[in-house]
Amino acid sequence: MLDEWLLPSLQILRRAYPDGLPESDYLPLHVVMSEDFSELGLARLVAEFIDGEVVVVENDAAAAAGSRRPSPADVERVRGHLSASGYESDADGD
Repeated sequence: MLDEWLLPSLQILRRAYPDGLPESDYLPLHVVMSEDFSELGLARLVAEFIDGEVVVVENDAAAAAGSRRPSPADVERVRGHLSASGYESDADGD
């Protein structure tokens, strides 16, 4: 069961990706949302959304932050897509 405080973000993901998360957006999504969530919180959220395993998603998030970091253009594309669906990053105000 997903923590209640993550439910609004899950709803945003469902609005942004009603047909599921495309593979091309998977790693950029981690980069964008990592600005606002702990590693575990983000892993739980994304795992719930994609019906995946938390530990696998957590490892993928680490890869997105390091060795498999997506291009800045992909990150900005996903950021815009999420924003259009109601996602507001706390980091946007910095």
